Amino acid sequence: MMNNTDICNMALAYLAKGRISSIDENNELARQCKLFYDHSRKGLLREYSWGFAKRIIRLAELDASNPDWKYVYAYPEKCVCARRIFNEKETVNSLDKDKYDLFLISDNTQAIGCDVYQAYLEYTYDAEDAELFSSDFVEALARMLAFNICLQLNGNGTIQQTQYQLAQAALSRAKYTTAAERQDKLDYPDKYFTARM
Repeated sequence: MMNNTDICNMALAYLAKGRISSIDENNELARQCKLFYDHSRKGLLREYSWGFAKRIIRLAELDASNPDWKYVYAYPEKCVCARRIFNEKETVNSLDKDKYDLFLISDNTQAIGCDVYQAYLEYTYDAEDAELFSSDFVEALARMLAFNICLQLNGNGTIQQTQYQLAQAALSRAKYTTAAERQDKLDYPDKYFTARM
């Protein structure tokens, strides 16, 4: 079973460093892994709409107003990136995207403003369970973690640059394989044709 310590050990192996038994150990390797693990994971989750972290929910309307938008909704907990707003009548793959904005309301609550009644949100969830990650995502995360901890552990900018290039290559491969698993049938917007009738 894959866990965050395994991913940290992969990153350390890419840097030719030792292993750790737990991310909570009291040594420099574990401290650096713990410092950068969540930052690296969340950064990669924001990069793409990963299938293992994709969620769709109906948004809860807030008792708030914004002059730019008809409706104000609560931003979901553990959302790392809002992807798309729509209502239940729209198809999931429509190219006709509704506009929205993120902002804080008076009590420092994060909110979403839009003109969509009873809106749904497609978003990337803050997936923490490494068992859910695809093998390609694990590789990209381990490479990105290696890049982030490299300078502190090796002090070598050349190795860090190499790790960055390897992380970007792994990320591209992970995005490609995720996209290849999807079968999208696009519903093209027909506002022009509707207006002409």
